Amino acid sequence: MNQAYAQLEEKIGEIKALDHMMDLSNWDESTNMKPASAPNRAEMIATTTGLRQRLIADDAFGELLESAAEGELTDMEAANVRVAARTRKQAIAIPEDLLKASKHAISKCQIAWERNRPLNDWANTTQYLEAVIALSIEISQCLADTFELAPYDALMNQYETGSLQSDIDPVFDEIKAFLLREVPNVESRQISPIPINDTFSEADQLKLAKFSMRELGFDFERGRLDQSAHPFSCGTVNDARLTTRLSADDFTHSLFAVFHETGHARYTQNQPAEWVMQFVGGATGMAVHESQSLFMEMQVCRSDAFLEYIHPILRLLLRRDGSNDAWTLDNFKRMVRHVKRDFIRVYADEMTYPFHIFLRYSIEKLLCNGDLTVSDLPDAWNQGMMDLLGVDTRDDFENGCMQDIHWYAGLFGYFPCYLLGAVFAAQLYRACVRKIGDQSENVQRGDFSAISAWLAENIHSKGSLLEGQTLIRTVTGEELSATSYLSHLKRRYVDP
Repeated sequence: MNQAYAQLEEKIGEIKALDHMMDLSNWDESTNMKPASAPNRAEMIATTTGLRQRLIADDAFGELLESAAEGELTDMEAANVRVAARTRKQAIAIPEDLLKASKHAISKCQIAWERNRPLNDWANTTQYLEAVIALSIEISQCLADTFELAPYDALMNQYETGSLQSDIDPVFDEIKAFLLREVPNVESRQISPIPINDTFSEADQLKLAKFSMRELGFDFERGRLDQSAHPFSCGTVNDARLTTRLSADDFTHSLFAVFHETGHARYTQNQPAEWVMQFVGGATGMAVHESQSLFMEMQVCRSDAFLEYIHPILRLLLRRDGSNDAWTLDNFKRMVRHVKRDFIRVYADEMTYPFHIFLRYSIEKLLCNGDLTVSDLPDAWNQGMMDLLGVDTRDDFENGCMQDIHWYAGLFGYFPCYLLGAVFAAQLYRACVRKIGDQSENVQRGDFSAISAWLAENIHSKGSLLEGQTLIRTVTGEELSATSYLSHLKRRYVDP
């Protein structure tokens, strides 16, 4: 190892330590922190963000990068330098004062969102969101100038490097055309599930959640499950945190959120431990991260084999004897695969879920380009919901434009990653089956070892060795395409 690279790793380790601490602070803010603590926490996050910015933008760090790049490097070391250089370029692009102001505004906005969403109080949230959007627009322009991208592409590339609107729009358009045609056909043919009409204790739901996480490969010696207003996953290879949101009258909401977040957490726990304090040791991008959650939630956990495996277990852990027709296996399958146009993205079925992403993708581009104001957001949201799903959200802010935390947390450019992740997941599942064969019999027995090993070898262990689309292309042999995703939807819903 050349000396310059050794010194670079030491400096990156300091930066990653700050990243991990901020990650845990954000987790604590969503799970444990009291509202009165918000101002101090906002100041702490802003100060730490500024310190991180200075470490990366420092001339000495830049000189180390240049010297390290000139020496002999392994593939992982070279990738570490590449990611560090991009991270530095991004840090220099955004003035420290602007970044700190954004962090302050985001912290205040998140608290306002958590307080006001259950109250359906849009009026007392708008000023906070306006501040976040104004600063996000400034940041997008700084990044656009530096990376020579359109402002929205610059925001999107913070989460999935190398993905542009010009890449994803044709894929999204193909999916939209398919769904607009096929969703009505599926709705007209499907048998509605028998409603359970029951309530479920938090204790029983958490017992089922933790059992499922263990079965899917989550290591509780290196992670934990908590509750939050919006399910999420964060942490490191030896300290993975995930959350869920419990619903007393529908256990499937929490359960499938757990399946989703466990997919994220397995990616985190299987990343290369020896690189945990280096940039290259983390996930290569959020679309790939979403592919891992959706691989687990959609490709595996909504399959016939998995539902047949988990059905008797959930009846046992939820203490239901199954004498009610609503608790039959066939009805359970209809419940979790029922196509229904509804308000909430995180509870949407596979066929209507993309509509929720199309809506958010189109609106946030307008917001970030300055073509839509916050005051006009509810009307734009309602019009989009009516056009895509036939759902009226007028005056229902809680289930409308306040339902997701993302914009209130400054995450503009993130939403496309969800549908990109679903597309990647379908491509990866197809490649997995080609390599190791159909796993239905194993899954039906609760044996996920072959799938887990394939994902760990081909995706998780790679860290950020390759950028997202390059990694998917390398593993699957395919370019970004809707083909595998649409074939999956056809098999499961259109021509079952």
